[in-house]
Amino acid sequence: MINSALFKEVFYQSRLPQVFGPIDLTTMVFNHAFTDFLGYSLEELQHLSVKDLSQEEDFIKDYYLLTQLIEGKIKEYQFQKRFYHKNGDIMIGQLQVSLIKDEETGQQYILGQVFDLTEKIAIEQRKNESEKKYRLLAENSSDFINLHAVDGTYVYVSPSISSLGYCPDDLLGEDPFQYIHVNDLEEVKRLYGKVVNNGESVLSTYRYKKKDGSYIWLESTIKAVSDEQSGEVTQIISVTRDIEQRMNTYELLKKSEKLAVVGQMAAAVAHEIRNPLTPIKGFMQLLSTGGTLNPAYSTIVLNEIDRIDSIITEFLTLAKPNMEKQEIISIDHLIKSVIQLLLPQAMLKNKEIYFSIPDINLTTFGDTNSLKQVFINVIQNALDAIEEKGNVHIKVYQDEQYACIEIKDNGCGIPSDRIPNLGEPFYSTKEKGTGLGLMTSFKIIEQHEGKINIESEEAKGTTVYIYLPIK
Repeated sequence: MINSALFKEVFYQSRLPQVFGPIDLTTMVFNHAFTDFLGYSLEELQHLSVKDLSQEEDFIKDYYLLTQLIEGKIKEYQFQKRFYHKNGDIMIGQLQVSLIKDEETGQQYILGQVFDLTEKIAIEQRKNESEKKYRLLAENSSDFINLHAVDGTYVYVSPSISSLGYCPDDLLGEDPFQYIHVNDLEEVKRLYGKVVNNGESVLSTYRYKKKDGSYIWLESTIKAVSDEQSGEVTQIISVTRDIEQRMNTYELLKKSEKLAVVGQMAAAVAHEIRNPLTPIKGFMQLLSTGGTLNPAYSTIVLNEIDRIDSIITEFLTLAKPNMEKQEIISIDHLIKSVIQLLLPQAMLKNKEIYFSIPDINLTTFGDTNSLKQVFINVIQNALDAIEEKGNVHIKVYQDEQYACIEIKDNGCGIPSDRIPNLGEPFYSTKEKGTGLGLMTSFKIIEQHEGKINIESEEAKGTTVYIYLPIK
């Protein structure tokens, strides 16, 4: 039946499953690729008909189209057909059938070729099932699961957005930034830029406008979807949840903490003021009974009144630090002015202050008087900690995005177990210290978006690191 040796060679060596035979389908010949496709040997296939290998519906369709082909009504045909594998699996292939005519005899033959689609369709089915599951998850989740174009516009909005008064269709194609509170907009855009430009995942907290015009606190995890080949960001996914209750709880907690601190402070202030009041009251009672006014008593009374005044002043400063004038500040010049202020007192007690001038003039933004108060407090503490002929070294340098002011003394040092308590009200390593000065310093630096770290070793000295953002 197959007269051409070349045709036979091509037929059997082809990697495409093929079947060849007369138009009556009686003696069909299969190539090796067809045996791989259906799992049968060539010998087994010789004893099976096309009907044995096909699902009934597909065989009927195949037979009908074949009849149309033989009658010359169509030149060829193709359709997606299901085949039975030897192990019982259903194999899916794109069947293409055409007529071949032997020019010498005029006899016609059928040539069928199968393009295996089984794996491709299985992958598509798994993908579709996966998409259905994710869509089911998105449509029934209490979180707002949204898909955005790179510019941020909504491409998909989950039905849970209805809790904010919107329908998903209300937001499709809309710019989400127009719904974000103006005070939070800049930070949200900054984080969004990191997602688009760097492919980072970010967490953003902001206020979002509901349909009734009120605002609600939301928290979004924002992630980029990138093209596998180019790595280019193609879409953005945001998963958002309502954190209004959490924020309200946080505010209540902050208020309760403030009230607790106020209570502790009030008790501490009352205790600290009562101490100097005791000798004042004693001397006043002595005078009221006709005792003689001794000048030494007057000095003690005045000193104790000054102490009360100092405690009240520090307490008021702590309650409301001065942050009236915001300006660009040269840290180099600020430290120099503080050193000039404290140097005469240090020299009188035979103590030295050294200052290393930085290579560049580092600047920050804030209130000069507040920061000056911090450096006076810290440097004065260092001077108080050293004995005669001791020294304080001050160095300014850049540490990443911060200007670091390092204040190091060779004094008595602080026990390691006491360092974590520094900055608490009325906790001091000094005999008559209130701790309010250092606490005020911590608060001022925090308001300037900086931080304070303290390292110390007993009998060797203490180093205070003050970090201020470079502006």
